[in-house]
Amino acid sequence: MKQFSDKIILSGHRGERTVVPENTMAAFRYALECGVDMIETDFHLSGDRHLVLIHDHTLDRTTDGAGFVRDCTLEELRALSAGVKFSEDYREERIPTAEEFFALTADKDILFNLEFKVYPADEGERAFEQAEKLVAMLKEFGIADERVMFNSWSVVLLQYMRRRYGNRFQLHGYYPLELFNDTCEGDLFAYMDWACLFPTADCPARVRPREDYEIVKARGVKPCDHMPAVYTDYARAVGNGTRMFTVDDIRTSDCILRALGVR
Repeated sequence: MKQFSDKIILSGHRGERTVVPENTMAAFRYALECGVDMIETDFHLSGDRHLVLIHDHTLDRTTDGAGFVRDCTLEELRALSAGVKFSEDYREERIPTAEEFFALTADKDILFNLEFKVYPADEGERAFEQAEKLVAMLKEFGIADERVMFNSWSVVLLQYMRRRYGNRFQLHGYYPLELFNDTCEGDLFAYMDWACLFPTADCPARVRPREDYEIVKARGVKPCDHMPAVYTDYARAVGNGTRMFTVDDIRTSDCILRALGVR
């Protein structure tokens, strides 16, 4: 099975979100068909504490429901369409459960980028319950630690994972550090193995300056990028030393990386 290496990783963002509805089983099947190295996806806890895969904290954008994910039971969530707002052809797509996702992907030759979407600042102890449930499910499905990256905009959660599990799992955060939605004591870089370099208001380009990549690398953290399908951005990021692209359009991104000779 695939493990982390020095190879530049191509990761399907929310599975895929250009030709199929994001974070659906259709998206994950499509990503596997495209031959991605990794699937990135998002985990919430339902009101009755089941792990479900959806990006937003609310249902309004991607489903025909409304309100907060955390206020709905699993049965209520599963009654919604997770695809109809993308296309009528996907009306029958549901919000996946973690069990469905891992049943599909556990035995495939891929890596996992699993994002915690329940934050301590919003939902208190449920954030840590989410983490423990997800770790337990990885064990249940026989997914080796070496295939897993945990990702969060909460550095408090990343700190929790590092302190509880040491270096068992790769941890993914963000740079600049001010992008985290909370903070904690200690060196924030110590809670990351990877940092996604995001453009901000003071950095209008899609790719941050080379010196930011150098700052991250100097702290022993691997830089990575979330990219649109634009060749010049990919080339600049590769030149700056990125080690992973999390992408929305897998096939176009794969073509670009092959043209750059890194895939």
